[in-house]
Amino acid sequence: MKIKLNVQLNQTNIKKIQEAAIKALPLTMEAMKTEINNMQVVPKETGDLERSAEVTAEDNKGVLSYNRPQARRLYYHPEYDFRTDKNPNAQGRWLDSFIHGDKKKWLTDTFGILLKQNSGGVIK
Repeated sequence: MKIKLNVQLNQTNIKKIQEAAIKALPLTMEAMKTEINNMQVVPKETGDLERSAEVTAEDNKGVLSYNRPQARRLYYHPEYDFRTDKNPNAQGRWLDSFIHGDKKKWLTDTFGILLKQNSGGVIK
């Protein structure tokens, strides 16, 4: 038995999906930044650390960084007794749930939604 198969790729739609992915990545990172702020997990005294959050997205990589001198010390020391009067869920390693935990699915789901929204109807 022989099966003959002819596959034609729609290059226009492939390009639309690639462009949608480029748009969706920074939007996903911004949504993650907002979600972290809403979760109120970043240690907060004056708000400088929270406001220093910066998103970059290039070469298919998204980065959310906190650009204050205390960021590294607070992030890598979850044993600290963080004040909770301004952010009630303040903690160290506040990004871990997005990297290893339950928010990892939120991140991929959010990217999928934004990819679909920016695909121009190619993804249904």
